[in-house]
Amino acid sequence: MLRWSFWFALLACGANKPAVTGPSELVKRDIERAEKAEENRDHNVARKYYEKAIGNAKDPISIGYARREFAETLATWGEIESALGQLEKAVAATPDDPIAWQMLGIIRASDVVHDIPGAFTALEKSKQLAPRSYIPRRDLAVLHWKLGHKQEALAEYKAMLELDLPTRLRDKVEWAIEELEKSDSTAQPPPGPAPAPTP
Repeated sequence: MLRWSFWFALLACGANKPAVTGPSELVKRDIERAEKAEENRDHNVARKYYEKAIGNAKDPISIGYARREFAETLATWGEIESALGQLEKAVAATPDDPIAWQMLGIIRASDVVHDIPGAFTALEKSKQLAPRSYIPRRDLAVLHWKLGHKQEALAEYKAMLELDLPTRLRDKVEWAIEELEKSDSTAQPPPGPAPAPTP
């Protein structure tokens, strides 16, 4: 382990510190404990560890990660407004996190928040940050379809066909395109996605 004096010498010479590539081990451990408690349906213990992770998060990546993970669980608990607050802080800490932006878009589109312009902004940001991911495009397509924007939904689904999709999802996308291209289609869009992305 390098001594602090060495790091200060590097900084004094104008060298950059190594880039942080992930959340701190302490924060990851807190999140793992929270998730284990949640698996055991011990919500109070889970909440304690999520809050501890946020308190232990000192760098932007750790802050964004801890708040994003807590937001996902808050959403499953039905605490949508609290999840919204955590996600807004997550994207403020890590504005280049496409997952946090995607989750924020879904929460904003929820019946509780119903911030449709904000949902589109967040999902478009997620798509911009992860152009090869189908997840933000899927969410945009579903939201457009629900709002009756068939041409916009169709464009997103067609763009998804250019991506590497699981076979079952590709079948669903092709079905959606067929339905949207029918002038008399009364088919409803598929159910909206969960706040957390699917693999």
